[in-house]
Amino acid sequence: MSYIHKKQCRICKGTELTQVLSLGDHPPVDNFLSNIQIKDENRYPLNLYFCAGCSLVQLLDVVDEEELFHGEYAYFSSASKPLVDHFHSYAEDLKNDNMQEGDLIVDIGSNDGVLLQFFTGTHRVLGVEPSSNVADLAREKGIDTVDGFFTTKMAEDIVAKHGKAKVVTANNVFAHIDNIDEIVRAVKILLADDGVFVTESHYLLDLVSKREFDTVYHEHLCYYSVKPLMHFFQRFDMEIADVRRVSTHGGSIRVYARFATSEPIPESVQELLVLEEKEGLHILSGFSSFQTDVDTIREKLVGLVRGFRAEGKLVTAYGAPAKGNTLLNFCGFTPDDILYITDTTPYKIGLLTPGSHIPVVSPDILQSETPDYILLLAWNYRDFIIEKEKALRERGAKFIIPIPTVEII
Repeated sequence: MSYIHKKQCRICKGTELTQVLSLGDHPPVDNFLSNIQIKDENRYPLNLYFCAGCSLVQLLDVVDEEELFHGEYAYFSSASKPLVDHFHSYAEDLKNDNMQEGDLIVDIGSNDGVLLQFFTGTHRVLGVEPSSNVADLAREKGIDTVDGFFTTKMAEDIVAKHGKAKVVTANNVFAHIDNIDEIVRAVKILLADDGVFVTESHYLLDLVSKREFDTVYHEHLCYYSVKPLMHFFQRFDMEIADVRRVSTHGGSIRVYARFATSEPIPESVQELLVLEEKEGLHILSGFSSFQTDVDTIREKLVGLVRGFRAEGKLVTAYGAPAKGNTLLNFCGFTPDDILYITDTTPYKIGLLTPGSHIPVVSPDILQSETPDYILLLAWNYRDFIIEKEKALRERGAKFIIPIPTVEII
């Protein structure tokens, strides 16, 4: 079993850490399986802890990176149209706020080039991607991509070959990294004096207030709010220049960090600090009902799905995102509960979901088959999917929405 249990906070190095959510033991959420791989599956503790020193919420059980991200990684950002649209808008924001033509942008955890593709032709781009199959897809798009994990040594090599970067991004990856100290040291080597380091991560406020427990999985080691990030960047003589809430993945924050200046704390940062304080994110008691709320969602979902199955209804699921596997395993669902899951990602089709071992099939099946109930695992694209599948609903299918409260539409 390749994991360690940490005993100190990643940001402040404190040891006063209290568990605020336990989801049980889970396999890595992106390790989809063939039938012959089921016997080799590992499970690891999935529990959230609160740090009294800096208020960072984090996982302390750390699965080896090679098990999480090696080889045939199954997550492709460009498979989701709403996500592609988001990164297009994000790219325009960076161009307007921080960049000039010809500037270098480096994207850490660049996936299949979903962000960098919008800079080609006007800016110099470089992706850093640890999963070789995903990096290959980016290169097929003409996006220069380095295979491997981002380190100070890699940053030095990039500077030697390409020069300093005006913008360094880490989108839905900064929260995945155990040794974030090393990442920021590497960013400081790579970043131009007037450059900006921009991260997007799930926002703890949305996770707690909307009970988005399924966004907790082993790849997501940190669940950021503004207060601990301020503390973190100050340790490295950096500061938060701006912070913006965005809607992706059920609610995220985009944080812009730069080398320290003498300027006052920006208004956008102050506003979120006040909001976090009001919502109880900076104190342990603010999480007192979180476990109970999450357990209630599980009880309602399991009761509904198994009740429908007992009536002979056909229940399937829609979308096989990483977070969907947290939900499936937390609920203990199997193919006896959910017959199959439809997903557009070619790599996942024909495989089984980790832990729950539910077959992933092409959405083409919905042209000829109408399930009675469809569990919407990709609930963060609820509006988009409900509109897209209007014909399916007209044929009698109903969607079960799990988050933030269980409902049927």
